[in-house]
Amino acid sequence: METKGYFMTFWLFLWHNIIKHSVTYKLLCKLYGFISRQWLTSRFTNLFRKTYFSDETVNNSIWGKICFSPFRLIESICKKHREKLVALKERSGIVRLFNYLLHNLLALNLRFLGILIAAASLTLFGGAVARGNGFIIPAICSVLGVLLYFIDVNLTELLPESFLVRFCQTALDEDFSFDFFYLTKCGGNSRLVWAGIFGVVAGIVGVALSPIFSILFIGGLFFFALVLYKVEFGIYTTVFLAPILPTMAVLGLSLLCLFSLVLRALTTKKFTFRTEGIGLLIIIMMAVYLFATITSFAPMKSMQILAVYVSFMLFYFVIINTIKTKKQLFIILKVFALSALAVCLYGIAQYLFGWNVSQAWMDEQMFDDIKMRIYSTLENPNVLGEYILLALPVSVALIWTSKKTFSKFVFAGISAVLGLALILTFSRGCWLGFMASAAIFVTFTAGKIWGLALIALPLLPMLLPESIINRFTSIGDMGDSSTSYRVYIWLGTLLMLKDFWISGIGLGTEAFTQVYPFYSYNAIVAPHPHNLFLQVVTETGVLGIFTFLLLLFLFFKKLVAGFQYMGKGHPLSIVIVAIGSAVAGFLLQGMFDNCFYNYRVFAIFWSYLAIGIACCQIAKTESQETEAKTND
Repeated sequence: METKGYFMTFWLFLWHNIIKHSVTYKLLCKLYGFISRQWLTSRFTNLFRKTYFSDETVNNSIWGKICFSPFRLIESICKKHREKLVALKERSGIVRLFNYLLHNLLALNLRFLGILIAAASLTLFGGAVARGNGFIIPAICSVLGVLLYFIDVNLTELLPESFLVRFCQTALDEDFSFDFFYLTKCGGNSRLVWAGIFGVVAGIVGVALSPIFSILFIGGLFFFALVLYKVEFGIYTTVFLAPILPTMAVLGLSLLCLFSLVLRALTTKKFTFRTEGIGLLIIIMMAVYLFATITSFAPMKSMQILAVYVSFMLFYFVIINTIKTKKQLFIILKVFALSALAVCLYGIAQYLFGWNVSQAWMDEQMFDDIKMRIYSTLENPNVLGEYILLALPVSVALIWTSKKTFSKFVFAGISAVLGLALILTFSRGCWLGFMASAAIFVTFTAGKIWGLALIALPLLPMLLPESIINRFTSIGDMGDSSTSYRVYIWLGTLLMLKDFWISGIGLGTEAFTQVYPFYSYNAIVAPHPHNLFLQVVTETGVLGIFTFLLLLFLFFKKLVAGFQYMGKGHPLSIVIVAIGSAVAGFLLQGMFDNCFYNYRVFAIFWSYLAIGIACCQIAKTESQETEAKTND
């Protein structure tokens, strides 16, 4: 007999015998029902439900044919030359060479690794002897490589039975697959010859530069081959590392994924690029950014920023053309949550141990009890808060959608860490954004929780530290230097837009700082308008802000359609609501800060939109398949 435990038994008793029969509960149910009916029949809701044009109409329109012409060109090349390209790929010696390295390292074949290590170490040993440097470590590694040669085993095949893998599968509610390498590439003598050649080359690199570069050389080749082999691996890696690595490294990863997708399109039968309304508006937005660069007050700097913007916006197409199954979708969501966990843990450690303490964002006169605001790897507390605004709803959604109890606790723990980090940013705009995000998520997933919220909210002031309460209640207080600073910047920016609202002034802080000082109030110096929407219109003019707002409207419209495909309570619907609520909270924070100031957050934002659209497409496909089975 299954036992529910004392707490659950007590709660069920309260629910069935007291709460459900209380006057308060009945009133709340009626209020919820009334609001729900009004929402469903409102004109505002109908705006998002109404079908204005289909994806096919977009693709066949003049603008669609122009903007999507690069994709159609690749498809045309595929149709004419696919057989030749596939044959060229199969005959290519370079492809076979990389396949040996890729699949043996994926399999963790000890014999291959032994030859590789021995060859690299012997080369390093020779270089060390010639230079008179230390050669003990290369000698030891050479012996280790020789010993591994006598063990022809694929360690990857043993991983499914390991405790660590089984623990991770349970914790993440994910069944890992270990059939991602070709056994045919992990046998024979040819691979060993190439292992030796790779090792010697790596050793030469190490002798010329440093032994550490030998490892980086092999790791780089392996990663390059793996992304070309599996585009989705590159996407997962980029999403995980985006808030951690420098901007240019994230840029390189994005372009590598794009290159891999193009290669897949050229060498895959019946590959068709997925293009739709949001994709069209993204390309139009790129064109607007290009025009803003040409007319910029700082054209050279704007051109560099344009390259970054376009690269990260193109990553949108990489995601929607790769993430096509529910398994892929939930993997990328979990990767996103784990990346946020790593970033936030570092931020909390920063707070606990006082690492890299900066007073740059502190108003010590008003908030002398706040000693530090964390910023982790993102260099600014507000930027970290903006990143958490996107990550936290996903983590919460994974609690809802996980099937295993243990994994629910894991994602609840991750959500708690992210929530704590959000608090420690002391970013009031992000707090408001999270409150809006939470309100939307609760309303569309579990509206009856509002009854508990009405009880819990009045208790929060008694539970929260005074520093947080003071910080929150200071919103709108012009005595706060941060608030007055922003208000004066907004006034100066609006005054500037009277002269530049048509075309904008160009991309980046350099263009802004050349023009803004002539319009600033109280001689306030600022690198940007501290408002996302003002930033877009300042950089690109009225056409840019119109395109951006239309893009956001269409995005939320797609989410509404995706939600309706599956209905309330379905895992995909919960994810859609989480993504929509996250973007809404992010945009609310955008009223108080330029969320695109950090290029990595810019990249994550467009990736996030792509994940949302991919989820909607998966929901549509699953709904159509279910309907077809029902009709049969």
